[in-house]
Amino acid sequence: MNWKDKLDKFMESFEHKADVVGILVCGSFVTGSPSSHSDLDVHIVLDEAVDYRERGNKVVDGLLIEYFANPPRQIRGYFKEDYQTISPMSQTQFATGEIVLDKIGVVAELKDEATRMMALNFDGVESSVNELIKYGIWDMLDDLQDMYENERIDFDLVYYSNLDKLISIYMQQIKQAYNKKTILGHIMSEGVRKKYLLNELPDQHVAKLIQRCIVAECKKDRIDSYEKFTNAVLSLMGGFQIDGFKFKSPVLE
Repeated sequence: MNWKDKLDKFMESFEHKADVVGILVCGSFVTGSPSSHSDLDVHIVLDEAVDYRERGNKVVDGLLIEYFANPPRQIRGYFKEDYQTISPMSQTQFATGEIVLDKIGVVAELKDEATRMMALNFDGVESSVNELIKYGIWDMLDDLQDMYENERIDFDLVYYSNLDKLISIYMQQIKQAYNKKTILGHIMSEGVRKKYLLNELPDQHVAKLIQRCIVAECKKDRIDSYEKFTNAVLSLMGGFQIDGFKFKSPVLE
């Protein structure tokens, strides 16, 4: 039994099937290379008149189906929110997904809207930059250098946690989507970029620094690469000097 047969079986028992106007399947089963741990990601588009949304999981003949049931207005709300936060998961899913059912044409409309939004490359979205953010970046490096010099046994935990934050900030600054599960493929593989509709990073020197931060086995190589990556991010944000740092803001009422 293939995934389409299992999806049909699931939809037969779906509690709200009378409200369903469309179905779109996304993820590795339609974009390629599913693994034994892959689930079937399903967007169930409900009639616009419904007043609910639902997310759930169901195992059908060994296949985990993860479903998201929403009316079109809610999906468009996700599109808008994801665009403003430079986290276009919903748009990517619809743009790359396969339409299984479309009773009134709304799934095709949503797919087209998602594709057009992806093509805008977040034009008009402002990336937040202030001295407090830059101080936080400097402070993460300072903490790691202290832990490295003192041979702290929890260095690795803090290193990868800080690296995740730093990559996220960098990707926000260059207005590109960040997913820690795909970032290495984003940097190294044209196939991954094509699969997830990602653009190549604009600075190959920084891309190589990120790659080195992730894959370096030696702690010295990691901390050295992290420092260079930190300096590159701060330079992109206009530079930062710890001497004289101050950040003034209103008192909370």
